[in-house]
Amino acid sequence: MKAIVKYDAKPGHMEVRDAPVPKPGRGEILVRIKATGICYSDISILDSKYKGRKPVPIPVILGHEGAGIVAELGEGVDSVKVGDRIGFEALYGCGRCFNCRNGNKNMCSDWEHVGITCDGTFAEYIVVPAEGAHKLPDSVSFEDAAFLEPISLTVRSLEHVKPMVGDSAAIIGPGSIGLFHLQALKAAGCTPIIIIGLEKDKQRFEVAKKLGADHIVTIGKEDPVEAVMDLTEGRGVDIVIETANSPAALSTAIDIAASRGRLSMFGLYPEATIKPLRILREGLTLYGDVALLPKHFIRAIRWVEYKKVLAQPLITKRFTLDQAEEAVEAFRAGDVVKVLFEV
Repeated sequence: MKAIVKYDAKPGHMEVRDAPVPKPGRGEILVRIKATGICYSDISILDSKYKGRKPVPIPVILGHEGAGIVAELGEGVDSVKVGDRIGFEALYGCGRCFNCRNGNKNMCSDWEHVGITCDGTFAEYIVVPAEGAHKLPDSVSFEDAAFLEPISLTVRSLEHVKPMVGDSAAIIGPGSIGLFHLQALKAAGCTPIIIIGLEKDKQRFEVAKKLGADHIVTIGKEDPVEAVMDLTEGRGVDIVIETANSPAALSTAIDIAASRGRLSMFGLYPEATIKPLRILREGLTLYGDVALLPKHFIRAIRWVEYKKVLAQPLITKRFTLDQAEEAVEAFRAGDVVKVLFEV
């Protein structure tokens, strides 16, 4: 089978290889991948900059956002059958630690993650635990299903910030996570919704406008805090989604939040400067979390099925596995939202 492999621990060193088709063990299934997307974590692994709980084994097949068709069942699997169209979770807990036994496998101290600690979705086939496989309604395309993992993160985020009709919101970072939040917050009745990004995000701003963003704020052309305050008559916004992966973005998020504001954090940076006094005096709540739980994936499928949140409007370029270098280059260029491999 074709597979995109990082074959050396040094930055880069990626190639398309002919790899053996894996065999599913007990409780596992073999999936024929139909669509899979590139994520920032894939690039960080490729660049040897990934900082996770566990080291990345080398060589490794990259990718963790995918969907496909069940091709073979391992021993003891009866939850799906060969030919089923499925999406699948990327993270699996050990089932033994306190967090797993307490219902929080996403906080597992010894988790396994597709495309990070084991082979991933940038291949024609992948083996995954059957417990994380979810059947897809006929109306859900493989393209949309390939991004159920990041859409599930949006479900988890909204579970924290609890949007209500009429809540104002700001999204810092118009990448895929930000634009999935835009669709979800719009469906929840939030208004106005303000998108904050950089001058290089022009194409992403255009997508945001089509998806219903009420205002666009461009850092570099205007001060984001002043702009949000002007748009909200000095009150700030009820909900802030920080997805920019920049320490400065967290400080901005705190500054633009209204009293009793709720902030959801996605930035993967080890340190940032915050203002504890403002958090205290304004009664702000900051939510951090990682990965997802099965309930979030199930709800994400429902969102997509009823067209509340879709990935297809975000897919700006499509490639085959043989075009791995071109796909990564397009992603790095920053003029895309989501890059999809059609397998």
